Amino acid sequence: MTPTMMESYALLIDGFSAITDETKRSYCFVDETDGFLPFGSEYAHTKANPDLCERFCYWHAHSAKRQLHPFSQTRYLSAAIAYEREICGLAQRLIDGVCQEFNAPSFPPIRDSSYLQLCVYGSSHPGSERQFAQDPHEDGHLLTFIRPTLDGLVILRGRSLEPVRLLENELAVLSGSLLTQLSDCAIPATYHAVLNPARPRKRSSLIYFANPDGTQEFVGFRRRQRVDLFRAMNDRHTGFGNKPIFQQPELA
Repeated sequence: MTPTMMESYALLIDGFSAITDETKRSYCFVDETDGFLPFGSEYAHTKANPDLCERFCYWHAHSAKRQLHPFSQTRYLSAAIAYEREICGLAQRLIDGVCQEFNAPSFPPIRDSSYLQLCVYGSSHPGSERQFAQDPHEDGHLLTFIRPTLDGLVILRGRSLEPVRLLENELAVLSGSLLTQLSDCAIPATYHAVLNPARPRKRSSLIYFANPDGTQEFVGFRRRQRVDLFRAMNDRHTGFGNKPIFQQPELA
């Protein structure tokens, strides 16, 4: 993470608690998985086991039509914009590097189909007997970039739970099911979860989901046959309780 990313990350983490419920309600766009989304509105497998967090999502693709909203003028949203700008460039370079390893063309721009998500696991929510605050799953994206404030993120290898530990300026990068499909299964998706602590505690995780452009056609790295990544992306996105991603996002 660059110094700019670290600064933006701190502003997003530390500033969340100061945002009023009224602001969260007014800057909530459920149909586009954008803005402040209610506690427990996403789930890995079933609605009965929701993720135990609130969410704030930022899409560059939707930013232009939000400009007149008062929240768009805040320092908080400026931090989201700054972080998204840098993490998008990092994600694009990494995906292009993967394509190069398979002698595939450079990947089409991902910015208008990808998004930033802050997950806030609050200590004020009731305790639970569940083992996981987010059930084991693989992400339905190309790549996922994660920076948590505390431990809890684990990678599952068989029955083993391997904790993800990061240095102060590091990100965890997880492969998603779309990259598995694009690579014709050469790159497996990372199966992971978030442990539910024994005692309630505040924990946040800033995540960037790198997605393919739904207007483009893609060919598998090995078989060189067409793969419908947009359909697969939407199937997984809605499978987590979200509304469908639009075929052609509005460009800023």
